[in-house]
Amino acid sequence: MTVHAVPAGVPPMALEKYLRRAWPLVPGRVFREALKKRDVRVNGVRSGGDAVVRGGDALTLYVDARDLAPEPQILFSDDRLIVAVKPQGLPVDVDQDGVGADTLLTRLQGRWPGARLCHRLDAATGGIVLAAADEAVWQQAFEAFKNHGVQKRYHALAFGRFERPEGTLNAWLVKDARRSTVRVLRTGTPGARPITTNYRVGEAAAPGLWHVALEPVTGRTHQLRAHMADFGHPLLGDDHYGDRAANRRYPGVRLCLWHERLAIPADSPLADYRGRVFEAPAPEWLK
Repeated sequence: MTVHAVPAGVPPMALEKYLRRAWPLVPGRVFREALKKRDVRVNGVRSGGDAVVRGGDALTLYVDARDLAPEPQILFSDDRLIVAVKPQGLPVDVDQDGVGADTLLTRLQGRWPGARLCHRLDAATGGIVLAAADEAVWQQAFEAFKNHGVQKRYHALAFGRFERPEGTLNAWLVKDARRSTVRVLRTGTPGARPITTNYRVGEAAAPGLWHVALEPVTGRTHQLRAHMADFGHPLLGDDHYGDRAANRRYPGVRLCLWHERLAIPADSPLADYRGRVFEAPAPEWLK
């Protein structure tokens, strides 16, 4: 049994929709079966999926707790710096309404109550995320990510034949907060921020589809996805910025973007971890 309080700012929504948002990686069959059996109570009342929940409601779920709160995958921890692997589809933190019973941060705080995220990944992107359970280390990490004191490498699958095996892309990026999206511009305008991405093309994964290593020099929202799409090489599985028609040729494939390697250089503000390199196990789509 799990007791859960719906965050105060959550607007009215169907119970089933709320459950999917709050626990995004729980298989749909688990909640469908629980709702069919009325094993979810809203304010003490057994409820089906069409029941309405809102901020302040109390939920009681008679669901295996292991489905709701899996252990985080940890690459390294000295109880000050934490190097975790975020599954694809799992948000790093709660969303704009405060929904997020299962996030990377909640998983980490189950073991390190004071853990704080040092940076973020999109929910659809998986791989290495740094967190800190020590204030001094968190401050060092903040400076490191702000001043390029970490080196990140992503693995992606990208469409299109590349003219050059490697290169550097430079552009400008502007956020559209209302639509929760970004646009890539070729020239700077008020509100736009410069972006730089290094790429290196590997082997072909399929006709017209390539393994690509991506190194973001800057770290902007959706930078890699939007920058590669603007470059003419959208990422497989990216329906937001990419080629939906091409993605449909690979049914069931998620966004093919994985933060596979993080290195802390010798001059990084993360003084106690200089020279360390962390690598995440490859996801199933990459294997």
